[in-house]
Amino acid sequence: MKLFMLLLTAIVIQGEEINDEEVICIRNVQHDIEVLKTDLDRPYSLVVDYSTNVLYFTYSLNNIDDVFKTGYINLNTKEFGDLEGVENGFTQTIDQNKHEIYIGTNNGIYKYEHAKKTAEFYALTGIDIWHIYFKDIIYYSIFPNQFFYTYINGEVMKFKDLQDTKVDQFVIDNEDFMFFTNATGLYGQRKGSDASKLYNEYNTDGIRALTTDINGNVFFCRFDGIYTVDKAVSSVNKVLDLNDVYGLAFDNVNNIIYSDESKIVRLIPKKDKAC
Repeated sequence: MKLFMLLLTAIVIQGEEINDEEVICIRNVQHDIEVLKTDLDRPYSLVVDYSTNVLYFTYSLNNIDDVFKTGYINLNTKEFGDLEGVENGFTQTIDQNKHEIYIGTNNGIYKYEHAKKTAEFYALTGIDIWHIYFKDIIYYSIFPNQFFYTYINGEVMKFKDLQDTKVDQFVIDNEDFMFFTNATGLYGQRKGSDASKLYNEYNTDGIRALTTDINGNVFFCRFDGIYTVDKAVSSVNKVLDLNDVYGLAFDNVNNIIYSDESKIVRLIPKKDKAC
């Protein structure tokens, strides 16, 4: 069932598909295209541990059943592998201070130690985790109702700021402002309040990934490209036209990493090349 919710219709708009040999222009700077991994089935839920510069992500093992694998790529060495000790990892997040990786599965949360390269069960046996996010504490939504909870010192509580709100994706920016998505669109809300503001309505072809860069600025991707949030005017701006984007993250020097239906790509700026 999760797989069908991820299968959004791909629509090509504004330009042609980018070839691996091309350079592209973002904010008047040329960027090289580095293909990190191919032959993956819809990689998504991309996150980077900034201390090790390792990218973690989920991909489908087949296009029929809800069977998922959690993989990693060392962005320095390009080493690729699958995480041992965890099955059906669907979503992941990182405690950047302690460098701990939390993985949401259809049977609770696992914690992964990169040095040991193995995952162990952490919490919430039997709970199907839809989305997980860490900033000071663990936030998560569950499948299929998508209501939002916190997990603090072994205690589960419904997140009071979003008591009756369904949450698909969730981040907190560098000013403690929350952004979340659900089936109706993208919303912003000051942490500690219960008043949300609709930034953009997406009733169809919604947001596939919501993230922050290393400076805490909010970005997201849809089927047609990458966007950023402008809090000053409560709006969104398109950064880059792309086809069929599934995942989005930033490495430890703030390079964009994105995935499409079969590969993961990093965009590296050529700062001396204007466009």
